[in-house]
Amino acid sequence: MTVANNGMAMPASPPKIDCSEAIQDSPRFRAQVSQHTAYFNRLENRLNEMLRHISAMMEFSKNYVNTFYKLTVSVNQLCDESFSGNPLAANTFQGLSDAYGQTVNLFRTYYDHSNVVIYTKLSNFIKNELTKVAESRAHFENMSQSMDEALVKNAGISRQKPADATEGRNALTAVGTCFAHTTLDYVANINIAHAHKDHMILDALWTLVRESSAFFSKGHATFDEWTAADNGAVADTIQTFAAKSKLIERKMQDVHSLVPKVS
Repeated sequence: MTVANNGMAMPASPPKIDCSEAIQDSPRFRAQVSQHTAYFNRLENRLNEMLRHISAMMEFSKNYVNTFYKLTVSVNQLCDESFSGNPLAANTFQGLSDAYGQTVNLFRTYYDHSNVVIYTKLSNFIKNELTKVAESRAHFENMSQSMDEALVKNAGISRQKPADATEGRNALTAVGTCFAHTTLDYVANINIAHAHKDHMILDALWTLVRESSAFFSKGHATFDEWTAADNGAVADTIQTFAAKSKLIERKMQDVHSLVPKVS
């Protein structure tokens, strides 16, 4: 048993189904089928919850990147409207605008690719694996009902009519054989889904980690290059303007001396 976040005990993975039990359609097999059905339902619900979170992330990240781009446009407009007459400030604005633009591109590439890949991989697992289990379960249940009907029909045939009895046995054998194959197909799909879920789900989650690592590595390399090209120019410009502003402040403190004194 495992423990969920709410402190309640959760059932562990159900035991592997014995094919001999499946062919016999024993009560133990039916109990195991119920356990696997509950397990896959719980798994699919959790994966769908994760897909909803990823969809929300995709929407939020799209809005974030678009808003960041609008901020970059506003920075450029600010420079053109208010600092075009100051070459030093304008050049510094251009450098910062380039950095903003590179940041937008980095985020856009990261969000567009990482979110889509993990979403696609998890969706494919549900579509290709869990859907097969659900479809084979539906076939199994239909054949199980057909088997029950064949048993009832065969039991109702009068043994005093050999031809009818033979026909009933043959029909029951045919349905039984089909039911056995359907049951084994169902068990096979259950076992395959269990085998695939481990590496497919882990690989999907690992994708986001790999993409994040690549994103931060590329960002580090990009801004190492940008910082080397800048060579402290932005910081020097800010210090220059800060020093100039202090001089202006001191001059403004004496501005009232220009007012003529009344004799």
